[in-house]
Amino acid sequence: MTVPGPSLPPGPPTGAPTSDVAAAVDHAGGDTGWRRLDRRMLIVQPLQAVGQFLPAIIVVLVAGGARDETPWWWNLAAVVAPIVVGVWAWYTTTYRITSEQLTLRQGIVVRKTFTARIDRTRTVDVTASPLQRILGLASVKVGTGTESPFVLPGLAAADARALRTQLLHVAREEQAGGHGAGEGDVTGVGGAALTDGPEEATISRLSPSWIRFAPFTLTGLVAVLAAVGFLSQFVNDLGERVVDSELGHSAIDYVLGLTATALVAGGIVLGLGLVVFASVASYILRFWGYHLTRHARGTLGVSRGLLTTRLTTIEERRLRGVEIERPLLLRLVGGGRASALVTGLTGDETSGSASDLLVPPAPLTEVRRVAADVLGVSAPLETALRSHGGRARRRRHTRALTSGLLVTVPVAAAAWWFSLTPWLFGLAALPVLLAPLLAESRYRRLGHEVVAGHLVSRSGLFPETTTVVRTSAIIGWNITESFWQRRAGLVTLAATIAAGDDSVDILDLPLELVEAVVRCATPGVAEQFMARGDAGGTAAGATTTPARRGESVPAGT
Repeated sequence: MTVPGPSLPPGPPTGAPTSDVAAAVDHAGGDTGWRRLDRRMLIVQPLQAVGQFLPAIIVVLVAGGARDETPWWWNLAAVVAPIVVGVWAWYTTTYRITSEQLTLRQGIVVRKTFTARIDRTRTVDVTASPLQRILGLASVKVGTGTESPFVLPGLAAADARALRTQLLHVAREEQAGGHGAGEGDVTGVGGAALTDGPEEATISRLSPSWIRFAPFTLTGLVAVLAAVGFLSQFVNDLGERVVDSELGHSAIDYVLGLTATALVAGGIVLGLGLVVFASVASYILRFWGYHLTRHARGTLGVSRGLLTTRLTTIEERRLRGVEIERPLLLRLVGGGRASALVTGLTGDETSGSASDLLVPPAPLTEVRRVAADVLGVSAPLETALRSHGGRARRRRHTRALTSGLLVTVPVAAAAWWFSLTPWLFGLAALPVLLAPLLAESRYRRLGHEVVAGHLVSRSGLFPETTTVVRTSAIIGWNITESFWQRRAGLVTLAATIAAGDDSVDILDLPLELVEAVVRCATPGVAEQFMARGDAGGTAAGATTTPARRGESVPAGT
């Protein structure tokens, strides 16, 4: 299928050389090859500017209405000025797409230029707000491993989807030294012809039954607290009006007539009801239409969202593993969620946007099935993990008991000193009483294994996190230990999987097992890793000396 541009000639034929592709792009855009955003952004950007200046507009209108001598044009200017700013922002924003990079220029007072190399592309997100969807527009966010992703804020929806489909494929072909169809496809974005690639195979799709997991994700609680914080800003003025109204008086009389038990029970039911409603609404807004696909040319595509839609493309060759997370409440009802470990995601690419989402909260069987499909092997998700022994268990119990005492002792002392009600002593003792149970649960979830070319590490209780990473992606190892770990003969072994901060931690691993893990995961590296140590670095019974604590040893050395 071809997506025609409004007035631009078609792109070069499939298989055109890189130089011909770049020449075609420049020719399509004129002397410089620069294009403006879609004209429909002349509606979106002024409205966005009005929203940004809305508090100032309200202040001007309220202040002007309070004074009779305020000229009429003053209030008009307060509304028109942001619209002019939005129109001027569209006029001063241009972009260019060549066979090598994307470039964006924008700024009214301070001009800024943003670039993104196509061969450095990690992820591609296509998002559309409700207004953009109505107008047939979308925004494209390209993650390249830098602190800030590259964003094209207003393309035609068809061009945005085609760019999302083709961009990572072109990056893959260029890095492989090819000059195939993908290069010609990129030139079509923004005006020239675009050709769709092969069909995508479905891996997973949202089932309405998954919504039952929404109340156990705590997103509803966060939403309710945020709403309460927002409304509290207006409680003084609005609250007085509500209380003074006839409805307010009736509500107060009804509440005062309730018993203390009924009041507490009603408050709990009302609070839970609000949290459940907010959780379900949030789940539907964020994950409705969820669809995970695999493209024949080596990418995964994730689409989701009810009002604001998002389409994310992840290049499989940059996929280093998966992570399955099971928060406490979600674990109690047999649920979980999964995300992808992709190298090069930093800054805004991993905060808030969830560019690495693979499966939203769903049944654990479905989460594991999808993770196995993405990895191409199911053994790492089915094997029993190796436990870390009695020393790791004792450390879990010691830490839990110490934390409980730090809460129990001050609360009990305050209750005794101020002669508070006796039930406070029982409440204060709960952390100590629950400490053994929590410590044992944390220990039972602690483990690791190397199987089928993958390193598996699991730890945590709030939440429980299982990380599976391909051993071929490990580029180094690092040992760290705290004072108390050193006394217990335990360490934290970290497998580095990217040049940045990405790593997989194996917590509280007995020191004598470090060599076995390194040797099994990265054969040929163990000798180099273990030889770089000092005489004081071995634990009792260890036959080799591990690398100096805190020292990283690259897997490729």
